[in-house]
Amino acid sequence: MRKLFPLLVLSLLLSSNAAVAEKAAERGVNSERLMLAGDRPDPSITRDGDTYYMVHSSFEYAPGLLIYRSKDLVRWEPLVNALHRYVGSVYAPDIVKHNGRWYIYFPVVTPAHTTNMVVWADSPEGPWSEPVDLQIGGIDPGHAVDAEGNRYLLMSNGYLVPLAADGLSATGPARKVYDGWEFPKEWDVEGFCLEGPKIRKIGKYYYMLTAEGGTAGPPTSHMVVVARAERLTGLWENSPYNPLVHTYSPDERWCSKGHGTLIDTPDGQWYVVYHAYERGFYTLGRQTLIEPVAMTEDGWPAAVARPAKKQPAKQETAASFSDDFSTDRTGTQWQFAGEYDPQRARRENRTLVMQARGNDPSDACPMLFVTGDHAYEMEVEAECAPEAVAGLVLFYNPKLYTGIGLDKGRLAIHVLGRAESFDVQLPRHVWFRLRNDRHVVSFWYSPDGRNWTKADKSCETSGYHHNMAGEFLSLRPGIYAAGYGEVVFRNFKYKTL
Repeated sequence: MRKLFPLLVLSLLLSSNAAVAEKAAERGVNSERLMLAGDRPDPSITRDGDTYYMVHSSFEYAPGLLIYRSKDLVRWEPLVNALHRYVGSVYAPDIVKHNGRWYIYFPVVTPAHTTNMVVWADSPEGPWSEPVDLQIGGIDPGHAVDAEGNRYLLMSNGYLVPLAADGLSATGPARKVYDGWEFPKEWDVEGFCLEGPKIRKIGKYYYMLTAEGGTAGPPTSHMVVVARAERLTGLWENSPYNPLVHTYSPDERWCSKGHGTLIDTPDGQWYVVYHAYERGFYTLGRQTLIEPVAMTEDGWPAAVARPAKKQPAKQETAASFSDDFSTDRTGTQWQFAGEYDPQRARRENRTLVMQARGNDPSDACPMLFVTGDHAYEMEVEAECAPEAVAGLVLFYNPKLYTGIGLDKGRLAIHVLGRAESFDVQLPRHVWFRLRNDRHVVSFWYSPDGRNWTKADKSCETSGYHHNMAGEFLSLRPGIYAAGYGEVVFRNFKYKTL
């Protein structure tokens, strides 16, 4: 019975293929379910037997390309990082298995150029190869194989690129094969933005899911559209049931729903996995959702309408983020922002010893993690070298963050990326607490971890997100060490409020 329980949960939460709605207003009504909370955008998912694997965009955080594994589409465990060095901003990847070998294709965006890379392994558990530069432009590669066994990447804007048999190089130029679906002109979108192609072969057709409308901007911008063809080169026919996924009203809980992948279960159920912002909590980034689909009589995947139900519990618990530094959680929890230098942080005797760098959180490349909580509190004990600057931070990017720290013996509060020094002397061995209560952030400090003082400054962070600052990131909690020397962190505590 225990083995059957996850499948029963999945069935109760997700399965409803009794009816397929025929009109846009009737399709997909409240059928989505939260799969992974927090900043896990651009999900790519695949199944190998009875096991599912999923990977997301890493963007500026490293190590990157964290692979998740699940047996039931409900419970997910972080497995391994496939990318072990910082190569730039890592956009929407695609994880696939081909001829017994695993590949992850992904774009890399730097100030100088945009390219696409691939890493490979003989098992999802790794070890994964060093990244290979395919020297292909565009973003959002989707791997596909034709009836003759030839390999391709479908790219943004409807381009098709042929690959070598080993999948590690391009063998010809890109050619345009798909123009997208024309959505109603009256819809409020960020732009046309034909992106994120994902291919599934079902019967005689290749089904391609793409994203349109832009990934942020108005709540009604993003969507998932479907097209099919008998050959990868086309002609591609758009579904009469488009869009498969879309936010129709800014009053819906999930905004900018899009970037989907089709996935099936061993017993033949179909779902679409995609990302969306949560209304009122764009700061959490794009979270991973799932909803059921069913095949229509004329052979198209379409959303299943069903009444609203209470959201299931999130996957994480507060205890999962507390860290006594007895084990190394780099990659599975902690990531560096804007670099990956494992030599900067070492664990010894239940402490994390970080080498300071930069001047403040903006250039310290802080260690951060993903949370999906609306309200939470974190606390850490820090022992700083005389010239070190350290503390707790909520970090969006080097220009937009907030936090509390010790700066050469004085209390410092950071708001909107600017530091304010207070006439409060603190010992080099100090405790910090930061509370984020639905965007209202407040700060505490203590000389002993028992007697706490609330700082005379708080801030509001509801605007710390992509629509205000760009870059597709999220406001992530974490720790930083800047200045000179080392900082010893102990007893990082996290709790949901």
